[in-house]
Order: sequence, then structure tokens, then C-alpha cells
Amino acid sequence: MEIILQPKVHLPSRYWCMAVVVFLFLVLPNIPWWIRILACGLPAALAGTYRVSTVEGDKFRTQFFFAFVPLKPQKCNLPAVIYVETKYNASGPGFWTFLLFGPMQVVFSYVFDLLIPALGGAYEIWLITAKGREIAAWQGMNQAHFDANVELLAARSGAEIRGRSQ
Repeated sequence: MEIILQPKVHLPSRYWCMAVVVFLFLVLPNIPWWIRILACGLPAALAGTYRVSTVEGDKFRTQFFFAFVPLKPQKCNLPAVIYVETKYNASGPGFWTFLLFGPMQVVFSYVFDLLIPALGGAYEIWLITAKGREIAAWQGMNQAHFDANVELLAARSGAEIRGRSQ
């Protein structure tokens, strides 16, 4: 039975969100057609960027999607994993960011972390194999999902859990 790491990607809501934003770009008056087409790329990139990681038996598979386009999947056998490395990136926008870019930069950095956590979530999980391969297994903002995913990967692989230093 295939288990998908949390949270499960809900594609219909992503499609609807992207469709609404694209529709707004297309109906705005007094904008050249080529700018409208270019403006549709940003919602596609935001709504369509995510990672799907699955565990089936002793096999792990992860695939990253950018603008709904699947990139090359990474696979490994879980018994070959020697470490499940975790990292917490506590570096959020601070005083200097606020001073340099104003309050909107602080707001936008949190919004982007929530919209596309696969590119900037605070929590990361990496699998390190016996051959030295490093596979990004998961990244996100939710500690409950992080804990559940670490527990699942550690139980299935039998690997040691350790903090990632870099």
C-alpha cells in the first residue's frame, strides 16, 4: 500500500485558485495581450509548485513539480538509507528585512512560505543513503506533518535520525 507524506496535495483547489487569478489577469482592461499572457505564468508557478513523496513497502519515491510540470523523480530503497536528516530553518524576515524593504516584504515572505512550502518551508527532511546520495524528502511549515513524516521514514527505513548541520 502506497503512503503519501503529509500533507497530501489537493490539485483541484490549486487548479481553481490558479484559474481565478488567471481569469482576473485576462479580464483587466487596458493591458496589452502579451503582458496578460506573461502574467499568467506567475499563478501557474505558485499554484503548481509542490513535491509528492511516497513510501510503498521499502521503496521511497519523491517527485517535484514546477508549474504543474513534473521534474525527474528520485527513488531509493529505504533499507539503504542510513540517516534521516532533519533541519529547521528558523531564519524568517527580521528587523533588517523590515528596515530595507518595508512591512510588505515581511508579509510577502510569510505568504510565500505558506503558498509554496516546497521551496521555502522552515522544516526539511533529507534521506542520506549508504552510497552518499542526499534526497530531499519533504519541506514544509507544519510541525505536525513534519513529525509524522519523520516518524514514518524512520520506522520504514530503520535509519538514525539526526539534525542537518548545513
